[in-house]
Amino acid sequence: MKFNDLAELFSRLESTSKRLEMIEILSDFFKKLKNSREIDDIDKIIYLLQGQLVSNIKQAPKIGIAEKMIIEALSLHSGVERSKIKEVLIKKGDIGITAEYILSKKKTQKSLFDFSENSSNNKESLEIHEIYSTLQKMSITEGSGSHDKKLGILRSLMRKCSALEINYLLRIITSTLRVGVSTLTILDGLAIGLTGDKDNREFIEKAYNLQPDLGDITRLLVEKGIDAIKKVKISYGIPVKSMLASRVPYGEIIEKLGSPFTAEYKLDGERLQIHKCGNNVKLFSRRLLEISDQYPDVCNFVKDNVKTENAILEGEVVAMDIFYEKMLPFQILSRRRRKYDVEDFSKEIPVGLFLFDILLLEEESYIDKPFPLRRKKLEEIIIEKDEIKLVESKLIHSTEELLEFFQDARKKGNEGIIAKSIKADSVYQAGNRGFLWIKMKGLEGGKLKDSVDVVLVGAFYGRGRRKGVYGTYIGAVYDPLNDKFEAFTRIASGWTDEIMEFLKKEMEQYEVDKKPKDINCEDIPDQWLLPKVVIEIIGDEITISDKFPSLGYSLRFPVFQRIRPEKGPKDATTTDEIKQLYSSQ
Repeated sequence: MKFNDLAELFSRLESTSKRLEMIEILSDFFKKLKNSREIDDIDKIIYLLQGQLVSNIKQAPKIGIAEKMIIEALSLHSGVERSKIKEVLIKKGDIGITAEYILSKKKTQKSLFDFSENSSNNKESLEIHEIYSTLQKMSITEGSGSHDKKLGILRSLMRKCSALEINYLLRIITSTLRVGVSTLTILDGLAIGLTGDKDNREFIEKAYNLQPDLGDITRLLVEKGIDAIKKVKISYGIPVKSMLASRVPYGEIIEKLGSPFTAEYKLDGERLQIHKCGNNVKLFSRRLLEISDQYPDVCNFVKDNVKTENAILEGEVVAMDIFYEKMLPFQILSRRRRKYDVEDFSKEIPVGLFLFDILLLEEESYIDKPFPLRRKKLEEIIIEKDEIKLVESKLIHSTEELLEFFQDARKKGNEGIIAKSIKADSVYQAGNRGFLWIKMKGLEGGKLKDSVDVVLVGAFYGRGRRKGVYGTYIGAVYDPLNDKFEAFTRIASGWTDEIMEFLKKEMEQYEVDKKPKDINCEDIPDQWLLPKVVIEIIGDEITISDKFPSLGYSLRFPVFQRIRPEKGPKDATTTDEIKQLYSSQ
């Protein structure tokens, strides 16, 4: 497929903020694509629509082209001085839009080598697979002379692209290609465009949650139809989207789950999905990336103490003291997130694995089985030792029992508890945040004692002792329906000097000159940030807010608790959760 066709699709999608119009645009596009049988690049098209180069379960290649190099290439390509390009960039806030604007204005002014023919409408557009292969070439270009080589490759690409194509090409390169389309909208477009029935979105979404590579799922849909999609199952080696817990006031938990229900400790560790195939054990994070090398000891725990050849399990890895008597905070565990000296750190920071669910046993799926059956099967196949155990659980019949178990969990250093339905319909809802699981991290005395995970989207420079670093950040929560990040609060307390220094360096790679399109924020920071880094905060109470009218709520006296590197931006607290927390105060 021609890259120009995709660029025009992106342009049409960006021209509207109405979800129904986006669905119509996408469904028409997919319908034409299916009829033309141009499906060779269908997976790549889907990834780019999602704002990424590869699927969720793969590590995206680092292309290694900084904004400075892009400005240099654009200057050589257009004949416009770099200083002028920087001025436009400050106003436009996006390098792709800046490039399209400059090239559209410079149609009559052509540089000696580049602009004489490359913007001609008669120039045949690149194929999408050519773009991908060229970007791959950039990502592996390293060492001496790599700057000039990458600059040459980039200029070669730009010579073959129109102004519109260059806009999206540069945004792909800088990982800022977001055209305002949520994955849910793409699923609707696929259902209507490729099957003619919007109701089939349910089956496509379920398949995607079980095998979260939407490119592969779309290719299967195009080649074999909706019946094949309905047969998609959980598979070894492919991580399943995690089931998530909702929040409600603790007094309403029995009303939601019925009585009795099960409560489990909510541990202060890192959630793992464990795929065991004989002696081959793979560990996946909640962000669906393989992190087996990070926890070689956990892999050995599973090999030695799971009494079955093949299984997919879920659990939490927690830092432990050397006697395996006390669980340590997540900050200690986070030191295990490293590429080098892993063996040494595994001895310095021992960990324990606490299992709480089973999704697949040999070839039998447990996804659609009720929770009590899953827990019973888990108990049957685990040899419990100090380093590997089942999460502590208790059958709860009353709110009094629930509060007693919660207090016990907190005394032992846990975050709180997870209450789980044990009814016949208590299946594992992959990728969903329903009310079969409810988390309780603490609501007491009419004030918010629960924590909230926010994405950093803006920053203000510090003064006095905080000069030279960011002293205050804007934290946003996630709106999954609209695929937007809603500004929620300013965080100015809880920072240590070490954390402020670390965050200032960490956030430099995410600094942008203009508010990103997927952020709703009426506050104006000194520096806008791409929504990438998640932190945990606590505060006094959630209040109605005039400062953040888009969301309508804010948090009084927020205090930084910790960085959450294991969480992606869309794992942040949702807007619905904020509303539930407000109503429960």
